[in-house]
Amino acid sequence: MESTDGKTYGAIVAGAGPAGCSAALFIANAGNAVLLPDKSHFPREKVCGDAFSGKSIGVMRELALLSEIVKFPHGIVRGVSMFSPNGRSITVPFPKAEGMDFAGYTIRRKDVDSILFQAALAHKNIEVVQGFQVQGLLKDESGAVMGVEGSGADGKKQSFQSRVVIGADGAASAVSRLLKLPPSPVEHVYSAVRGYYSGISGLTENIELYFIDGVLPGYLWIFPMGNGIANVGVGILSSDLQKGRKHPAVVLKDAIANHPAISSRFKEAKLEGGIAGWSIPNGSFRKQCHGNGWVLVGDAASLVDPFSGEGVGNALSSGKFAAMAINRALSQNPGTMPLSADSLAGYSKEVDLKLRPEMENSYKLQRLSRFRFLLNLFIGKAASKPQARQIIVDMFASDEGKKKVESPLTYLRLLLP
Repeated sequence: MESTDGKTYGAIVAGAGPAGCSAALFIANAGNAVLLPDKSHFPREKVCGDAFSGKSIGVMRELALLSEIVKFPHGIVRGVSMFSPNGRSITVPFPKAEGMDFAGYTIRRKDVDSILFQAALAHKNIEVVQGFQVQGLLKDESGAVMGVEGSGADGKKQSFQSRVVIGADGAASAVSRLLKLPPSPVEHVYSAVRGYYSGISGLTENIELYFIDGVLPGYLWIFPMGNGIANVGVGILSSDLQKGRKHPAVVLKDAIANHPAISSRFKEAKLEGGIAGWSIPNGSFRKQCHGNGWVLVGDAASLVDPFSGEGVGNALSSGKFAAMAINRALSQNPGTMPLSADSLAGYSKEVDLKLRPEMENSYKLQRLSRFRFLLNLFIGKAASKPQARQIIVDMFASDEGKKKVESPLTYLRLLLP
């Protein structure tokens, strides 16, 4: 099938979230033509924990978009307060982000996505199609992907050709499904809910993590968003839900009403809007990320940190890495249609080098956090031992820190006076 618009794009990026816009912008910045279809119309609501730091800040700085963050309502993040199952707590500062006096931001995903989408919309090398649902993949005689087909907002069938298709369409990726790739198994997926609350007492510029019974290895979070609002949510492994654990919405309601460290702070709190849920595909599941004429990025590639549940940083980074490989392939293989898996292999190699080790260590941390006594020991000792407090900082800020936490020697040292 030929493209209905008679054009062949350098890349089609299916999905205009952080991963898709990152890929589209980096590809377009190299002078290549990009088509960016999305099933939604922007701005659109997107459920998320709303933390924004680390890799996210770095990629947004590269795209010259970091300064846009402060134009939207946002919070400042300086550290983390952690609460163990037995009620002990510890607060530690995060390292400051480069060029900043704090570690990061909290900002609604709707606003982050809007910043990226508007940049893509304004780019001369990017054509944006809103309200387009990908329903099929165009393929050559060998089965290599060479475009997409689907329906626009008016129901009209359309097809578009490209030298590579990027699946950036989230956890329920249509591109991944059409490629017949296996979905992330339930033991590698978090089921999460969140709501926005006003009137919570005692909010600071620290994010709060509560490791509570019935949720481990997940947790409850309170992320201050500025202006007296907080993103409050719970994430639980989907496999644990299938084994009979309470739904995260029930856990959240119970904690707000009854948890000794939480309930008193919600006496004057008000839920602003409703409770929304979403699925989080963890990077503990190793999903195929590229093939002949295609790559997957962000949640579609199952690249969320398995311990923290943070996905925007890896989404933005994977979009950048995909663009690097695609720009190289387009330059080195002029006229090739579609791009071969070999020419795109640099993307998966970059993910394996830059993202995979951190996700593997995070998965080990996630499994350790199933054990109530280890969390009680670790957070309890951190209240009095500087060494333990530093490990907490490191495990959020560096891969080496995660390795320390998984080592038995760490816990032996904690047990010593």
